[in-house]
Amino acid sequence: MDNQEELEKLIDNLMTSDTLETPSVGFTQKVVEKAIEVKSQRLEYKPLLPKWMLSLAAILVVGLVVYGIDLGATSDTSVSYFKDLSKIGVWSSDFFAKFNFSKTLTYAVAIPGIMICFHTLVLKKYFENRLA
Repeated sequence: MDNQEELEKLIDNLMTSDTLETPSVGFTQKVVEKAIEVKSQRLEYKPLLPKWMLSLAAILVVGLVVYGIDLGATSDTSVSYFKDLSKIGVWSSDFFAKFNFSKTLTYAVAIPGIMICFHTLVLKKYFENRLA
């Protein structure tokens, strides 16, 4: 007990001799101004692909579509490309029936695709929570 009393007296002496720290003048104002400054900074949108690359991809897609329409029109003059589109189900089943993919190729394409989709969902949720 005697030891406890001495310890209490020592703590009381330390507490009375130490002054309470106070923040500087205008501390709250500075913190609020800094928070507003950080909040008001705009995030700059920067696309992943440059404009020239997007333009090149668009030109390539348009070129392939025009080439496909032109091929459909010149292969048989009596049947246009657009009439063939109505038979797309029959054409696609005949076309894809010719392909035989091995299990290894199927797994090599499917598994990374599934992983990319999963990671995209996880990263999207992570960044939404981080930026919110």
